[in-house]
Amino acid sequence: MTITAPGPGETSPPPGGHVPWPADDVLVLRSRPLRLGTSSQHMSRFGDDLWHLHPAHPDAHAATSPIRWVRFPPQLRRAFKAFFFAALDQPYPVGPGGQRAGQQPSVATFHYWVTDLAVLAAWLDDRGITRLCDVTAAGLDSYRAHVLATDRVAGRKADMLAAVRTLWLYRPLLPAECRLPAYPWPGLGEQELVRTRYRDGSENKTPRIAPQTMEPLLAWALTMIEAVGPDIRDVWRTFRQLDSCVHPSQEAYAGLARQDRLVKFLGVTRRSGGELPGHPGGGINFGHVLRLTGTAERDRGGLSAGQRRMITESGIPVAAGTYVGTVSGQVTGRPWRERPVTVPELPTLLRMLYAAGFTAICYLSGMRPGEVLNLPRGCRGTDEQTGELLVYGRRGKGYDRSPLAASAEPGRPWVVVAPVHATIGLLEELSDSPLLFPASATCAHRSRPGHAHARRGNAMITDIGDFISWVNATFTMSGSALPIPPDPAGHIYGTRLRRTLAHFIVRQPRGLIAAALQYGHVSTKVTLSYAGRADTSWLDDLAVEKLEMVLDQAQQDMAGLRDGEHVSGPSAAEYRARVERAAAFAGRTVTGVRSAARLLAAADADIHHGEAMTCVWRAETAACRAARLAAGLPGGDAPDESECRNSCSNLTYTDRDIAVQREHAARLAAAAADPLSPAPLRDRAAAQAARVRAIIDRHDRSRAADAARRQEATA
Repeated sequence: MTITAPGPGETSPPPGGHVPWPADDVLVLRSRPLRLGTSSQHMSRFGDDLWHLHPAHPDAHAATSPIRWVRFPPQLRRAFKAFFFAALDQPYPVGPGGQRAGQQPSVATFHYWVTDLAVLAAWLDDRGITRLCDVTAAGLDSYRAHVLATDRVAGRKADMLAAVRTLWLYRPLLPAECRLPAYPWPGLGEQELVRTRYRDGSENKTPRIAPQTMEPLLAWALTMIEAVGPDIRDVWRTFRQLDSCVHPSQEAYAGLARQDRLVKFLGVTRRSGGELPGHPGGGINFGHVLRLTGTAERDRGGLSAGQRRMITESGIPVAAGTYVGTVSGQVTGRPWRERPVTVPELPTLLRMLYAAGFTAICYLSGMRPGEVLNLPRGCRGTDEQTGELLVYGRRGKGYDRSPLAASAEPGRPWVVVAPVHATIGLLEELSDSPLLFPASATCAHRSRPGHAHARRGNAMITDIGDFISWVNATFTMSGSALPIPPDPAGHIYGTRLRRTLAHFIVRQPRGLIAAALQYGHVSTKVTLSYAGRADTSWLDDLAVEKLEMVLDQAQQDMAGLRDGEHVSGPSAAEYRARVERAAAFAGRTVTGVRSAARLLAAADADIHHGEAMTCVWRAETAACRAARLAAGLPGGDAPDESECRNSCSNLTYTDRDIAVQREHAARLAAAAADPLSPAPLRDRAAAQAARVRAIIDRHDRSRAADAARRQEATA
């Protein structure tokens, strides 16, 4: 989140009239749609020391930390409460920066604001400042110096300073004591605030999953769903029926006393040639015996010594485990296991089935991990006109930016393949939860019940890793390779599945457009960056080569200045300052590509030598960037020579540039004097020659002026 300085022609938002302090009993989430099932104890009020924001976060898998106001100094606590209440209650006000007026800050953003503004509050408290309206421009400069002196990375420093600008942005909605008087650090862009370049962002750095891992992982996930999943589903259904005393086999024991139930059970088991349920280490599972006889859970304890002896001495063999159901699914033409599933194995097998389902849905649909985890029951559909298979869910990015009623959330459709529909159908049979991926299918925590909470993303990462380990341990033949080889980049997680699919789709005929539509990207450029190149190792070489180029260029520019090379143009002074800073870099041993990238960010003076001119890049004043933005194109973070304007304040001319300009002027003068050339072309060449001569003349005049100043200084 970035707030930039007001640009030319922009005005600061008005300070606002009288705004009263919020009442202590007002609900802080009164303007936000709340999740169903929100308890009254989580309905925080302005005067509370703990604000619960989780009810306003629509994602069932997300964990949103509450705002603990004890982190803020008592004297400033109420002022910062007023800001956070305004940000929760009202959209962004009209003002400078990258935020769109009328949109709400995402609930997830407040966690970062609390962390960043708590630093500001502590800094103000240390200096005895108890009101935000007393913060001066000099004080803001001191705070910026304090942030820059911290050991945080440049991106975090920029976020900390951007949070202060956001605090200023909301000043029309705050009481007078809470309003920062001056716009923080006017004239400085995001990069300049932290005095370094960062967030290259040209390539998505999420590692793709290697084909030798992804292909067998998907194959085994589908095998789990198609061959193993139905057995696990049936066993889980049977166990739940037995545990709830609604299984058909328990009807014969209805109305009988415990002793009679046990006698009848032993007789039926003996006649059918069955086994008594056992424990893996030996012994009879008496609790499951009572479960099989239809005894309610609350009554399954307290077997008498005589009843235990009757069961033990019945002569019926004891199984090696407590088996439930049968095995009918086959893998490579054989049953996937020799013995039925045991009760203790059920929770693990259910987790493996959910992990396989998540992998299949996430990879084959291209949905974000959070979007998959929040899929509801009944999300399958079919397009009536085309017959395409659809999955309806809620988009996972920008979901809470616009104030909407809870019932006004439209379903976002994804076109999917048949295995995704089949996977969803199987998962819907595993649980009665309204969510496809409940927090836990067997024993959800009391604070995260399965009917209102989905499986967390980090838990699913663990589940996928356990699924791979389970497949490798269960289906590896002696002397053969692992069914799912490990991925060189480490753990498998949802965003890697999504990016790997993008890489695959984009490389198919017309795949770029298809991927952009499936992923919901506004621009295919985003999709291309998301998919990555076929081999991104060239980016590593590029970082090292660019670092070498920047250092060589800095040395060449500094040598020119020392030898008396003259520099003219609007950014001549900035050119000299940046060259001197870059030349101060003494060199450092580079042992890796990331080290080269970090050194590049620190040593790059952002000076670009073009055709007969030099650009001292500054995004806020770049005419080429303004032209692209005016045309509705991305602004970019580097000069575009095709859009260069003579009036740009970033331009500088060195003697090397002027030498090329003189050659250019001579060619244009010759073209203007060519009698065989049409008059319009001669006129055009003459006008261009005049502009070039004007650049040369200004350069020569500034050289003379600089020489005169040097003589006066030495006199």
